[in-house]
Amino acid sequence: MFLLSSFQIAFSQTKTIEGDTAYLLKSNKILLKKLGLRELEKSDDEFNFRFRNDGQVIEITKDSFSVQGSITNYVYHTRRAKSKSDTLSNKIILSPEQAKDIYNFVQSSTILNIPSDNKIEKWNYGADGITYIIEHADKKTYWVKKYWTPSAQDSIPEALIVLNFIKKLSDALNLKETYTAFRNNLPASGCYTSEGIVITCYSPNPLELGYSGSTKLPLGFYTSYGASYIGKTKVNSSIALQYNFDNSGLHHLHFQAAKWDIFYGGPNFYDFVIYNYQNRKLNIDDGSNKFENHQIAYGFNLKNNFGVGAGLDYLKNDDEQVGGHLYASKWFSKLKVSTVLTSSLFGNQLNYKAEIHKPFYLNQRSLIRQISLRLAYEKFLGYKDFYFGCQFTL
Repeated sequence: MFLLSSFQIAFSQTKTIEGDTAYLLKSNKILLKKLGLRELEKSDDEFNFRFRNDGQVIEITKDSFSVQGSITNYVYHTRRAKSKSDTLSNKIILSPEQAKDIYNFVQSSTILNIPSDNKIEKWNYGADGITYIIEHADKKTYWVKKYWTPSAQDSIPEALIVLNFIKKLSDALNLKETYTAFRNNLPASGCYTSEGIVITCYSPNPLELGYSGSTKLPLGFYTSYGASYIGKTKVNSSIALQYNFDNSGLHHLHFQAAKWDIFYGGPNFYDFVIYNYQNRKLNIDDGSNKFENHQIAYGFNLKNNFGVGAGLDYLKNDDEQVGGHLYASKWFSKLKVSTVLTSSLFGNQLNYKAEIHKPFYLNQRSLIRQISLRLAYEKFLGYKDFYFGCQFTL
């Protein structure tokens, strides 16, 4: 009895396979396995239908008792450039009414009778475009068919039927809106692509760690973190902390927070605000002096990566002063060098700091993406110092 049952199951899964079987063997089974979908040529259902476009799989199944349907959204994701991709997906179960409506629509259309594009006269192919795949099966036969960019087929009758079918199916199930909702729910990090050549990449959130020192305060560290997105939330912010000190108790703490795309955002023009807090204990005129600074500047980044801003500087020592604060930055793309100049004016006293930052880019697949060298010269009241540092970007 056991041998007889096994034979019957094996026999029921043996079907005649028709259509573009070469395409089936090359790619279709690999994706189905990643998405957890069945191989329809082994199904013993009364009827199966599967439609795949760029990033979505729609399935309809009819057995002796009911009609069921689903939409599977998927996308390929890489965390870093040239790294191995993961397949991210979600599955939406259609209501019984939706599944029956789509089943009736498929049966009433002529889409099941159209051969694969390799059997259609004058069907053209190209390097890019989109390939639609249709699979359907009954208890005896399984068909797999593909259609490369039917919109580019110069009014071939079969192409018009495929296009009309795609439009009606998309409208009935709101496929574009469903896929957009799926993509909007994914973290804004790494790179995403489906079956086409279009790739959407998000800038990585750089974390910098390293050494910072100066001629008068040789010990210290530097760290920073910047993010356009955290998860799905757009933040466009960065923070940085630099701390220099020596063995005699002198120190210079510098904390910075920045935010961009506040009112204006774009690749060539956006606004930003920068806040700096500095706490210092310095040896000036042979005496230990304590200072606190609160600086804030609002500005714009213009074409050619030039930024300029202005604001206020609040300085607290033995007394309190409020002065003007200026900020300017420039990225030199050919040299791959960043420069920043800040200055504050209190009466006739001008304080300023000039910085230069040179990154050296490494393999994007490695843990450390780049190494950066930082140099700066500062004049603060009667105090002058030269800063230097080396940071690693993870």
